[in-house]
Amino acid sequence: MSSSKEEFVEVIKKIRKVVASDECKECSCPNIRCELHGDCYNCIRVYRYVGHHVPRCLQFVLDKKLAAVSKTIEKEMGNRPKTPDEFYDHLNAVMPKIDI
Repeated sequence: MSSSKEEFVEVIKKIRKVVASDECKECSCPNIRCELHGDCYNCIRVYRYVGHHVPRCLQFVLDKKLAAVSKTIEKEMGNRPKTPDEFYDHLNAVMPKIDI
């Protein structure tokens, strides 16, 4: 995934715009009793250190990614072509199945 310098600058502009705005400023984690609630930086540091799952506030990102992967896998598996009957006829002619 190579991008140009200009595309890189555009991505950074968007990131800086989000950081400067109030968008995503509040902690979205439903676990409001957690002592790290609202301290997202340290929350993520703890999750990285412990090697635990993804913080609850970011699980929706993981859910979207897994749903896309699952959809791709199901599509790939569903689109397998049927083995032609003549292949089985040929197999039986050159190498018949012997009952054991």
